[in-house]
Amino acid sequence: MKTDLPASAIREQMSLLRKSPAFAGSERLIELLSYVVEETLNGRAGELKEAVIGNAVYQRDPPYDPRIDSTVRVEARRLRRKLEEHSRIYGQSDPITIMIPTGTYVPAFVIRSGERDASPLHQGPDRNIFRNGPGAVIAILPFRAVSGDVATQAFADIITDELIFTFGSEPGLNILSRATTFAYKDKQPSIRDLAAELGVDAVIQGTVREHADIIRVTLEVSDHRGVVVTSDRFEGSIDQHADLPERIATTFVSRHRFDTSKLRARLVKPGPAAVQAHGQLYRARQLLDRQVPESLRESLSIFSKIAEDTADYARGHSGIADCYCDMFRIGMVDAATARSFARPAVEKALEIDPQSAEALTALGVVQAWLERDWPAAETSFNAAMTYGYHARTARVFGTYLAARGREDESERLFAEARRIEPFSQQQDIAEALSRFQSRNFSKLSETVSALTLRNAPMEALFYLALGAHFAGNPEFARHCLQPLGTMMMTHPLLVFANAELEAWLGSPDRAAALLKTGSPKASFFAHSTLACAIGDGEAALRYLHLALRNRELSTVWIRMDRRFDVIRNFDRFRALTGEARIASALIA
Repeated sequence: MKTDLPASAIREQMSLLRKSPAFAGSERLIELLSYVVEETLNGRAGELKEAVIGNAVYQRDPPYDPRIDSTVRVEARRLRRKLEEHSRIYGQSDPITIMIPTGTYVPAFVIRSGERDASPLHQGPDRNIFRNGPGAVIAILPFRAVSGDVATQAFADIITDELIFTFGSEPGLNILSRATTFAYKDKQPSIRDLAAELGVDAVIQGTVREHADIIRVTLEVSDHRGVVVTSDRFEGSIDQHADLPERIATTFVSRHRFDTSKLRARLVKPGPAAVQAHGQLYRARQLLDRQVPESLRESLSIFSKIAEDTADYARGHSGIADCYCDMFRIGMVDAATARSFARPAVEKALEIDPQSAEALTALGVVQAWLERDWPAAETSFNAAMTYGYHARTARVFGTYLAARGREDESERLFAEARRIEPFSQQQDIAEALSRFQSRNFSKLSETVSALTLRNAPMEALFYLALGAHFAGNPEFARHCLQPLGTMMMTHPLLVFANAELEAWLGSPDRAAALLKTGSPKASFFAHSTLACAIGDGEAALRYLHLALRNRELSTVWIRMDRRFDVIRNFDRFRALTGEARIASALIA
């Protein structure tokens, strides 16, 4: 590969990357990047194969074998993410962007000079990122089969077709035809030139790899300059081959849905800054999906930056509200703190876009979880559902209905959420939690598979294990102990998860020791269920009283939670649950 840029300019850009906070503590990634850059500058780009890189950079002995060693592929994915992070956050004034396009190890060098390449998130003093126009224009390039066999290539073509069809069904999106984009099959066009030639706002491309009966699909979205604004990866078993492309396409489109009413009505089109903001928002939603403290904090930071930098985009503000509601859900902040940030954020989102399904859903969550105003929450959820299909709307509305004892309605909404977004950790958690609390243990275990367990979020895995124990399947519950035990739990509801499960399975010593010392990292509710697991009714009631007094969200389940059966006949427990009913009735 040749480049018209002087080698000195590219090496200066490498010096900037070495100093970038994005690469702090990532010396090995810098070493990998330096190697592929220097090999390219020295005219040896054609030799940049996985095995060559593995031996040169990672010095394997015996020689690197890509059939059994995935180090280069894994590190290359990490490197792409770090380069994207630097470009998006720290490198907005860099003269050159260095990228490693998906499907190759050969770097690309892009000049970032001129007005068209200016990279602040917003443009102009009004901070508006949308322009008058008939919606967004997107090109979906043919996906490439990395494995090279005929079946994998056929799968790649099918997933390309599914993406074209599914994106084409979205209001406000204009998708280039298959005939147009398949003219680029088996080619590696310059995204920058292609975007200019076809007049598109964004380009989607990806790769398909099959290994050990697992199909992995990597997707990336680039802006008009060829800069990757977001990427994602999905996997499924070979047994799911028939419907996997549709499920991946449906999930990817759901996550990339522009929840902007004017764009859906084809009154505006995204400017370059809107594509960047949308890419950042996708990343924030990916982090929110994990539902652990570290990812929620990072997600909140991204949503806050989007809200600060854009004037006509409601999703940064609704994202802030969602973060604080979820932080309250897992016990990171109290109700008053969460409401003080979430309520103004959702009001601002609705001021910008009163028809935003995402903002109306956030309002419903604030009303249900933070204000316990059940009728208002249900009104907001129903209003959100009138403005299009949105997985989070169906998911949180379904959880709300499960907590209100309306299981059949809840399951219908869960099915709808799963149809809209088949791959979702938040959905895994919502279904596991709600089905456990509803004591629907048979439904809880229906979809469990080896792949599900491997990818299950820890919170979902915990409720799957508890459900198995109470359903009389201790073998499966014990099977879950190992992954739960290897995690360093910072989730306030899960700090005691492994010890609690051990106690339910007949080994209470560790749980008793932890209960004796307590933990400031754990919620009062988690202390109470730990006490139930070892049969300490007095401690269970004491901590449950504190959980209710602090309005921990988990207390909405106390009349249903199977773990409290050990104290359910205690007069004090009945008094506590009676107080909870009276409080809810007064608020409603």
